[in-house]
Amino acid sequence: MNYSTFSIIIPIIVIILAVLTKRIIPSLITGILIGGVFLAKGNLIKGALTSVEHLVKAVANEDSMYIILFLFVFGAFGEIMKVSGGIKGFTQLADKYVKSEKGALFAVWIATTVTFIDCCFHVISTGTIGKALIDKVNGDKKKLAQVVNVTSCLLIVLIPFGTTYIGYIVGVISSALKKADVKASAYGMFIKSIPFNFYAIIMLLISIGIILFGLGFGKKSIKAASEKQLKESEHGSHEAHEQCEFEEKAPARPINLILPLFFLIISTFYFFWLTGKNKSNTFFGAMMNAEFEKAILVSGIITLVITSIFYIFQKIPLSELESHFLAGGNEMMPPIIVLILSWGLLSIVEDLGFVKLVTSVIGNKIPVYLIPTVIFLIGCTTSYFMGSAWGTWALIMPIAIPLAVTANVSLPLIIGAVLAGGSLGDNASPLGETAILSSTISDIPLMEHVKSQLPYSLAAILISSILFPVVGLIY
Repeated sequence: MNYSTFSIIIPIIVIILAVLTKRIIPSLITGILIGGVFLAKGNLIKGALTSVEHLVKAVANEDSMYIILFLFVFGAFGEIMKVSGGIKGFTQLADKYVKSEKGALFAVWIATTVTFIDCCFHVISTGTIGKALIDKVNGDKKKLAQVVNVTSCLLIVLIPFGTTYIGYIVGVISSALKKADVKASAYGMFIKSIPFNFYAIIMLLISIGIILFGLGFGKKSIKAASEKQLKESEHGSHEAHEQCEFEEKAPARPINLILPLFFLIISTFYFFWLTGKNKSNTFFGAMMNAEFEKAILVSGIITLVITSIFYIFQKIPLSELESHFLAGGNEMMPPIIVLILSWGLLSIVEDLGFVKLVTSVIGNKIPVYLIPTVIFLIGCTTSYFMGSAWGTWALIMPIAIPLAVTANVSLPLIIGAVLAGGSLGDNASPLGETAILSSTISDIPLMEHVKSQLPYSLAAILISSILFPVVGLIY
């Protein structure tokens, strides 16, 4: 029996279960168990063991542990800023400048100019600021999640320097070019492909339109969000009373948010340079070759320690800092668990033969001008059901570039199609890292965020699907 077909069916089952139950963790566990059974050729006991092995394999590597620890540390970092009065002070300071929801959302775009270096870093940093501002103006948290999400993965993938994406993307392109025996600069190809990442560009334009004109988010949405927030706060007020009591008494000190975030940004850039300087003589070269996960975790831990000492000198009790540290880290456990399960599912799907399935689907009968569109749509499907842009790029790029060479299709166009299709997963999938983090930091349920994103993503997919063949005919 050919089990490669199930490499796409299993993620579909996970998505359907998540939509029906509105519970992503049980849905992922179900998909992983089913996948394990298929890998074990129907043996239930071996299937369970195989599922666990893939979960352990997904976590038991250096990069994964850096990401997990990074998320816990940043959750703790955001929480201790509350007890310091930093968020309260920043909100009061912003009263002079931010008077509306539009102002709060554009503040996220402004903050992006110094937080674009990494996807997770951007979400945590801009989300912390944006959440404080959106609460102040009683704005729509779904809009905030959308803006934080889009300015994260979809903007970062278009920036050709100083981001955590650069090294990975160039590496994937380079490997695929070698496989196709093409002697060309991988970085140069990436630069040329940027205008053809239609999905990311369209979603960024839509995000600006949402800020300026609403585009589907209206007063009704804001009111509903506010009412829900009120009910949730009333329900959880008793449990959180002791923790919030000190926060309410803490004096407003905007410096307690601004200074730690500034130090975090500076230290992150420094450790990017430090971990990459042995591989390049230039600053930007070092940034592109940095050990991104390690640099971000180290800068996060150092910032957390220095910030805590700074707060202790302000006579904030160590017991309060410890309590909020643990509370903030624990708040990140749901997205951490979802990421771990998503990694496990991706590992199983790969072992079931996804690449073989995609190759057979493409075939040899597709008109040349439609190849970029087909690659883009396969990338969209793959990334949505896997929830991983990086995983999708790694799977599709080695197929797309040799195919483009054989069919004489523009390499920048085909690379743009691969990057565009992969971008959908992080942005719009309930399994995507960016979607998970954006909903968490914006304090809205994951499935609500995904549901609010979907119409815009579908519109961007449709427009992109039209643009690729048009450009394919003339480029």
